[in-house]
Amino acid sequence: MARDAALLEAVRGGAEPATARVWENVRCLVVARADRRLPRFDAASAALARSGWPVIVRESGGTAVPHGPGILSLSLAFRPPARIPCTLESTYDALCQPLEEALASLGVRAARGEVPGAFCDGRYDLAVAGRKLAGTAQRWRAGPGGPAPERGAVLAHAVLLVDVDREAASEALNRFYAAAGGERRADPAASITLREALAAIGSTLAKAPPGDLSAAVREALLAALRARAGCA
Repeated sequence: MARDAALLEAVRGGAEPATARVWENVRCLVVARADRRLPRFDAASAALARSGWPVIVRESGGTAVPHGPGILSLSLAFRPPARIPCTLESTYDALCQPLEEALASLGVRAARGEVPGAFCDGRYDLAVAGRKLAGTAQRWRAGPGGPAPERGAVLAHAVLLVDVDREAASEALNRFYAAAGGERRADPAASITLREALAAIGSTLAKAPPGDLSAAVREALLAALRARAGCA
């Protein structure tokens, strides 16, 4: 998460070009800055850390999401073009399209939309059979010289549930909000992993070892990103 924050600032200041990262975190619960205003945030964070779920604050909005082995993250950091309108919707397009293309190459068709009951539900989440497969969020930063959009930068990121224990992740999230004094809760049945989605269509990839499945998804996503960027 610190690398995402540093990348946003580097791109914003012109020290780095537009960059895409595909990465996997250690197990933790990643919350939005707004969650820090919950009445018992510090106590809840300490309790979750003691149970093996350290709480990390991210740059973008939304609510808490699980990270860890079996969950791939995609981060995009870029400066909006000076003469091309860049909006909330177009930024989510830039984030969701390579994810959709990578999933389609594996035989899984995902649709955008909110999934009630899922963790950090939003209009630009990706769902399969009405269940959340990936969550998305973004953060805009004004440029160092002023608020003009073309002088700032955007960080957009997504988490893709590849092969994770949905019950354990949802239970940790719910314990955090209960301890912190928040009202949000997540229903594990509202989400689906990619392994489950692959099994539903009879894909042999559903039986791949965890490391092989994550590697296949990573390669599919990198291929989609390179194709969209015109890279070899």
